[in-house]
Amino acid sequence: GGNMGRRQSSGRNRGAGGGGSDWDRGSQMPRENRGRGGGGGRGDGGANDWQRGRAPPPPRPVAGRGGRGGRGGRGGRHNQNDPFPDDDFDPLVRNANRWVPSKDNSVMAKVEKQVKGLLNKITKEKFDRLAGQLCDIQIKSYDMLTLMIRLVYEKAIGEPTFSDMYANLCYQLSQRVKKSPFIQVIQSDEDPMAEPGAEYNYDEGGSASFRWSNDVSTSDAEILGPFESEDQCIDVALGNDDTDPTQRGEMELTLHRLLIKRGNFIKIMRSGDGQFYMVCFPLSQAEECGQQLSTKIFTSEIECQNDATKMNTFKRSLLNKCEDEFNKQDIYKDWKEDMKEYKKLKATLSESEQKEREEELEFRRMKIKKQMLGNIKFIGELYKLGMLKEKIMRFCIQSLLKLEEAEGAGYLQFKNVEDDEMDEEDHEALCNLFITIGSTIDNPKAAPYMQAYFQKIHVLGEDKSLSSRSRFAYQDLIDMRSKGWKLRRKVETAKTLEEIRKEAEREERMQQQQSQQNNYGGRGGGGRGRGGGRGGDKGGYRGGRGGGDYRNDNRESGGRRDNRGYDNQYDNRGGGRGSRNDRNDGGGGGRGNYGYSPNRG
Repeated sequence: GGNMGRRQSSGRNRGAGGGGSDWDRGSQMPRENRGRGGGGGRGDGGANDWQRGRAPPPPRPVAGRGGRGGRGGRGGRHNQNDPFPDDDFDPLVRNANRWVPSKDNSVMAKVEKQVKGLLNKITKEKFDRLAGQLCDIQIKSYDMLTLMIRLVYEKAIGEPTFSDMYANLCYQLSQRVKKSPFIQVIQSDEDPMAEPGAEYNYDEGGSASFRWSNDVSTSDAEILGPFESEDQCIDVALGNDDTDPTQRGEMELTLHRLLIKRGNFIKIMRSGDGQFYMVCFPLSQAEECGQQLSTKIFTSEIECQNDATKMNTFKRSLLNKCEDEFNKQDIYKDWKEDMKEYKKLKATLSESEQKEREEELEFRRMKIKKQMLGNIKFIGELYKLGMLKEKIMRFCIQSLLKLEEAEGAGYLQFKNVEDDEMDEEDHEALCNLFITIGSTIDNPKAAPYMQAYFQKIHVLGEDKSLSSRSRFAYQDLIDMRSKGWKLRRKVETAKTLEEIRKEAEREERMQQQQSQQNNYGGRGGGGRGRGGGRGGDKGGYRGGRGGGDYRNDNRESGGRRDNRGYDNQYDNRGGGRGSRNDRNDGGGGGRGNYGYSPNRG
């Protein structure tokens, strides 16, 4: 009986951890407590000293139901008699490390790969087909447009021979993207009279204002949703509750609405099944989130649309790229620093290391020079197609010549800039630019400018301090202008395979004609087009062939011994004068052994 009591007591103790009662058998049942809170679990059971790594203890015999113990607590229903917690607490605030949307760059990577593949295949023969495929690429953002321009530009300056072909490609692309379909107008509640960068101010009862963006995509990596309606999206965006984002994955979304409300940028999208998703962030974090917005706020939607179209055309973006490349201060800066470092360490390097280092530096210098000259040529080709204005070309010429317009003069007058030192690359670039655009820019309207430019070019052509190469280049440029910009030699340009084949055939024919003239040129005059005459006797023996060295025959005018070993003093194939009995088909033939010699010379 005593053991039974201990076992039952042990069972009760094991349930005590879950808020079990102190009621003993035979006593009055305690008042029910519905609260299950507490630590929960199965309790210790009193004597359970088993530890990890040891064999489990043997099971204990259980008599009756007392050995089960309590189930432990599940945590708690609130007791109706307990007081409610204090309602006075601080509202939720947005954490500085809260979620912000991130851009998905996989689309850009895919487009870059596609454009590079087409540019690597393009030739003059395949130009129409591949240029059409490039133009058919859907440009969904301004970043995508600038990416395409950058890739074409890099290809053009790296292959100056094909610069006219790449300029034509840019011209076709500019015709396709005139409308800029990626531009989006955004309705806002901002004050249009506020200064840029001023503290955000909005008036819900006022009239709407507008901004534009050229980089609104629906390919965000993380999005919020789904939501049942547009209003629910706006409420969540304006609320203080943090909502966990979800991965977009392969879900296809379409843009539904853009708005700026109470200082928040809200982009609402819809899926194929009609559910709503969104991306939102404070307007002050637009740059951090990679979202482009116009700095100016417009009062009219039409005004906003016109400004966006003007600022996002292909030609304007291409002009910005040309300006950035041309205005690079010193493209040889890094190369010059590496050259100075090499000269300091040259004495410590072995002969093979010196040679390797010098070859590397020379290769880099030639590559930089090629890109600089390719940039100048490509700019000239774009100007010839009307992609760049004449004003821009005058700026390029004046920058290379180190000239600037004098202020205050009543007529056009130039003066040298303070730092008017021109390096070797400037001289070559200037000559190449005039060779490319000279016939186009040298027009009556630009006569005052051209006169000023060539006044300095005449001075440079006579400057003994310049290298002979630069001076002669300027002199050739002056001669070319005086002859109506006719090139002294043909400039290599891109050709089709058919053009290359025809040119090869033409060169082969010219070589054959030249070879025939060399082989038969000394055989005498006139005749049947073969050069000198053939003198022979009745016996059919042939004497030496006059005029050049052909095998071992004797081509002198008076034949001696031919290669057959007989003496033929009179059988001449050269240009001797024939006798009365001789029959002369061509020039003067020699006399045969028997008095009659048909001469065909």
